[in-house]
Amino acid sequence: MKLETKGRSLTVFVPALNEERDIELAVKSISSASRKVLSDVELVIVNDGSTDRTGEIADRLARELKDVRVIHHPRRRGLGAAYQSAVEAATKDYFVFIPGDNSWPHESLLELFCFLGVADVVTSYATNPWARRGGIPRRFVSAGYTKILNMLYGLRLRYFNGLTIYPVVYLKTKPVKTFGFGFAAEALLHSIFRGMSYTEIGLPIQELEGGISKAITTKNIASVFSTIARCYWEIRVRKIYGTRPQGVRVVAPRSRKLGPSL
Repeated sequence: MKLETKGRSLTVFVPALNEERDIELAVKSISSASRKVLSDVELVIVNDGSTDRTGEIADRLARELKDVRVIHHPRRRGLGAAYQSAVEAATKDYFVFIPGDNSWPHESLLELFCFLGVADVVTSYATNPWARRGGIPRRFVSAGYTKILNMLYGLRLRYFNGLTIYPVVYLKTKPVKTFGFGFAAEALLHSIFRGMSYTEIGLPIQELEGGISKAITTKNIASVFSTIARCYWEIRVRKIYGTRPQGVRVVAPRSRKLGPSL
């Protein structure tokens, strides 16, 4: 799949659901990190029906920071729907989703942004997964999910739900058809089987306070399995892209100091 991109501008999608405690810190950290290595950035906050002060804080940030815009969902529609809203609003060349819970350290964001352009798709995994909310149950579910997807699609990825940079021109073709929690894997799988080059880098995540993960719910698990089944039918049974992954895996530099000059 040949991609035509104009440059190295970036849209950062920041989803927020009742994140009044963390949204300001997250947005300012993302804005600061992106501006250090990129010259053209926009942050799109999607307030997904929050019932606390998240929307109010997001609107204030948009007034204070010229690179911030806000989309409000009057009621909760889910992370996949928020992702779709941000893609539709994106005006830059590349796109990445970064949570509004301030879970990614400033240095990790810098590292990620410096790898923009190494491949069509730059995806990531947490080098310290034990630091995530949810503890052992979440790590067990995540590891099983990754293993199943790698087995089904003949891949060797470490994670399918990491921070991932895509060309906006790809996302505008609407490869993601679900509004559920499986949207991240769906976008990544379609990009690889369409023939886009990709690389995977390790990033440390912020150590968070304990608590129940928002990801592990019956509704999310059902949505994920539904998405897996549909993607498998399209990619492996109907073979809409051929019989094997077409994407070329690019070996990323070991350090952002060796990454591309932006």
